[in-house]
Amino acid sequence: MLAVAADVKNVLGECPLWCERTRRLYWTDIESSELLALEEDTGIVMRWSLPERLGSFALTEKANVLLMALASRLAFCDLDTGEFTPVADSPGEEGTRTGDGRCDRAGNFVFGTMDDGYPAKVIGKFHRLNAVTLTVETLSLPEVAIPNSICFSPDGGIMYYCDSMQGRIFCCDYPSLKNPRVFTETEGKGAPDGSCVDAEGYLWNAEWGGSRLVRYRPDGTTDCILPSPSVQSTCPVIAGEAFTTLYCSSASVGLTAPSKHDGALLRAKSAVFSGLPESRFAATAI
Repeated sequence: MLAVAADVKNVLGECPLWCERTRRLYWTDIESSELLALEEDTGIVMRWSLPERLGSFALTEKANVLLMALASRLAFCDLDTGEFTPVADSPGEEGTRTGDGRCDRAGNFVFGTMDDGYPAKVIGKFHRLNAVTLTVETLSLPEVAIPNSICFSPDGGIMYYCDSMQGRIFCCDYPSLKNPRVFTETEGKGAPDGSCVDAEGYLWNAEWGGSRLVRYRPDGTTDCILPSPSVQSTCPVIAGEAFTTLYCSSASVGLTAPSKHDGALLRAKSAVFSGLPESRFAATAI
């Protein structure tokens, strides 16, 4: 069972990533325009105020530098100095913002854009920032309302993704994007939100509104269900020194009476599963 690791009261916590070099778990509170980090050794939570909302981000080869997918642009951010170095404008159309994102196994950053209004229109797209050329390519995948679940199989040959509004997680061969197919359909009242892949190639998905995390086998069938005390669990990551601690971000946005778990960083420990080091953006950062 997941329990509170940090009572941070996020509005829209998302996209946790574990950095084994700094022993920090980073995540974003999108609606508060904040980056947060939990130091594993001390339990201290660090916060950085940002100039705009942070949809997702990636680790780089420099421990103090992140690649940030801010609402309107991609930029390197030096966490020690607060300095931003522009990389590219967001490729989304007017009225969109960046959303979920993660590096592929080759170190390119794959991310989504989405409608910034509500209800979200189907105008979002998936994009890839090339780590060699620092140019953005729009991927030949269908447009979506809320892009989520971006992650990759351990060997990098499969990309997972979803539109949370559809209640299904898709996958395709990668990097060719050929053979797009339904990976799984969610059951119950929850919608698929963020995902990660563990060392066995099983996919973990947090269900928005479903009060649970689901671990799926590589064939898309359900392996196990982990109840969540937060109604709106948003994205899991397997972290810690041995990659055996499951963390999950959550959100309180839209809830009339959120509990202490809604918007908290959640945690569960287990020796049953293990995670993988996060792929880092391969370009030379500032």
